[in-house]
Amino acid sequence: MPEVKTSLDLLNYDPHTGILSVEGVPVTYHCNVFNHFFAEGIKLALGIERGRELIYRSSEFAHYRLFSTLKHRYNMSPEEMVTFGERYFKSRGLGVLNIKNKDNITLIASTHANTYIRILRSFSDIPVCDVERGFVAALLEVALDTPPGSLEIEERGCLAAHDPVCRMGVKVLHKPVELPGVDCERAPLYRVPGAEERMKLMEKIMKRIPAPDETGIISLDSAFSDIRKVWITQLPSEYYAYAKTRLQDMADENVVKYTLTLAGFNCVFMTYVSVAKTPIGDIVFKGATNLDERARRFLSIGNYLGFGIFEVPYLRYNGSTCECTVNLYNFYENNFLRALGREPLSYFLPSAVLAMVSAVYIYRFHESQRHGILMDAFRMFDDLYDRSEFSLSFDIRKNMQTVEMKVPIG
Repeated sequence: MPEVKTSLDLLNYDPHTGILSVEGVPVTYHCNVFNHFFAEGIKLALGIERGRELIYRSSEFAHYRLFSTLKHRYNMSPEEMVTFGERYFKSRGLGVLNIKNKDNITLIASTHANTYIRILRSFSDIPVCDVERGFVAALLEVALDTPPGSLEIEERGCLAAHDPVCRMGVKVLHKPVELPGVDCERAPLYRVPGAEERMKLMEKIMKRIPAPDETGIISLDSAFSDIRKVWITQLPSEYYAYAKTRLQDMADENVVKYTLTLAGFNCVFMTYVSVAKTPIGDIVFKGATNLDERARRFLSIGNYLGFGIFEVPYLRYNGSTCECTVNLYNFYENNFLRALGREPLSYFLPSAVLAMVSAVYIYRFHESQRHGILMDAFRMFDDLYDRSEFSLSFDIRKNMQTVEMKVPIG
């Protein structure tokens, strides 16, 4: 059974592609504030119950592939698999999981539940740990060698719903839920020049990623006034990709476009702005003295979090308008769509550019200590979204999505 104490254990970084993986399964770092907004956006688009079900099944699908790979690789028994899963859960910044029996599963210090309370400053009427439910379902299904969807995990108490800990139980389903068989290796990755330089930077960054504390939280100290502590989690990339893809099949196209663009904006703005004033940001932004270079570095943070590789071949800012061309190679969502035989175009890239423009050119977050900048940016998203012009294209030979964008400022 492999030892896992930190999010770096079993982790591999490929500097040629920008992909982070655990035994070949892609994984991604996000700040947990983004995970909150991502889940809430899905529930807003689909309704609470359908949204919770999609989040749960997406997590179950992604973790089932991960745990199946790990079980096969290390030949773990059911007991070893459960013990490993508990340790893996903590190592990825999700809290402390304790599985005693099918009716006694507890989760202490759930980062999703804690983040819900911290952001909304109130408690929820219903449980919110749907990602964690999917994790437990996949872990037990793999440990027991049963098909995906054969177990249903119910959250019967939740920290976000004013309970002292999150409590879960297992229900056996007579008809397993069918989950898709997706082989993302069908989408060949493109080897982007500059791997040696990226690897040197990644080695410095990895030394700054802390181990989780005793409650299972990975916390980075931040000098940013809005967020003094940044909680980061590492989840399978296919959790996000599957949820976005299914959302496109389940909701109105305009609602999906807006929801996913807003989710991407939140992702980049929250994750990158949060990380920028931490030891990781100190490394990435070192030597960036002007706004345009900061903008390029802002996007490049994603090169080390598992998104793929960003490239900014053109950027022009004149004080009132930002025009740019941005490429994103090997993005996990496009890899997933290609594996499904679907058009590999994501709304993530234009939303990432909107977040960059907002953070660097409008709010100049790297200079400002004005409290409330994060919520100000969210409130102005609709205006940026409505006034911006962009076009998308995809180069299948380079596994590269390109956005050409013009964003009015002011």
